[in-house]
Amino acid sequence: MKSLTLLFLGASLMLSVSSHAAEGKVGFVNAGSIFEQYSGAKEAQQAYEKDMADLNRQVETMERDLQAFADTLEARKYLFSEERLKEKQTELEQKQQEYMRFRQDAEAKAAKRNEELTKPIIQAIEDASKQIAEKEGFDLVLDSSAGIVVYSKLESDLTDRVLQALEETKQAGQAGGGQ
Repeated sequence: MKSLTLLFLGASLMLSVSSHAAEGKVGFVNAGSIFEQYSGAKEAQQAYEKDMADLNRQVETMERDLQAFADTLEARKYLFSEERLKEKQTELEQKQQEYMRFRQDAEAKAAKRNEELTKPIIQAIEDASKQIAEKEGFDLVLDSSAGIVVYSKLESDLTDRVLQALEETKQAGQAGGGQ
């Protein structure tokens, strides 16, 4: 979940960068660090894991059932007539196809749920980064977790300020009856 999110965030931050900032004040955030520390991201990760637990159990159950069917068929193949064996093999193939479809659907659901949970966090990181950048006069903010920043002065690192702003916004939202 995190690697796709970080890649998306890094690309988003880079796309929102102004090209005229060549000689301006440059800062950076470490989006990976923010995702690891931000309570909102941790809550999203827990929600994702909870949502995926049932789906994973269903996949595992289907795998066990499919394997049991295949094992039983293999063990009893000499007991069936040729026609009955072909029916059972066709049934096994259908079960395998059902399993593959279910697994593909599960992977698509997982990706969609990941996006639903991370999109607001990514937007919040971008918004907090922009707010701090505008307030403190930064012309350009990069994401160091994407490998974009090779060197910078410590004061250019906005990560802790962005994380603090996110937590404050989240706490204000909770105190006001939000999330």
